[in-house]
Amino acid sequence: MLCDLCKKKEAVIFLEAIGNNGKRKIHLCPDCAMARGIQTPVAAPNAENLAAVFKEIEEKEALSDANSKRLCPICGMSLYSVLKSGTAGCPECYEVFKSEIAASMSENDISGAFTGKMPRRLASFRNALTDRADLQAKLDEAVQSENYEKAAVYRDFLKALERGSVADGASGEQTEE
Repeated sequence: MLCDLCKKKEAVIFLEAIGNNGKRKIHLCPDCAMARGIQTPVAAPNAENLAAVFKEIEEKEALSDANSKRLCPICGMSLYSVLKSGTAGCPECYEVFKSEIAASMSENDISGAFTGKMPRRLASFRNALTDRADLQAKLDEAVQSENYEKAAVYRDFLKALERGSVADGASGEQTEE
């Protein structure tokens, strides 16, 4: 069983508190327990330290509850699921949860942008999301190169794509040179 605080190491200390809110159990790895002043089970832990650990776990759970209520509008995956699994449900998840994913990556010492490739079997896959991303990239490139006529065309295609009036596969092909 993993530690309730760090979610990385194996828990070896198991604590249970019974109070007005019912029974509550927590599981701690040696490092998290030691960092919070809880020694091995030889000595009775300090009540203040225990109360602080229970409060810390409650705060983390409240945050995870809030994160489980935030959903991607496209695939319906929750922020909690994205952060816990480390994978997004769809490309839109990266945009919707951008700041939270970046914060999670920095907490886990992960830096840099993903530079992977689309699998060969999906290389020809196109839908509104991939078309929108392609058009947005082309629009940004046209604006940067100060080709405003081309940028206006890409902008119009993006607006049409968002309205749903552009048929699949037709949005980016008309403006290719």
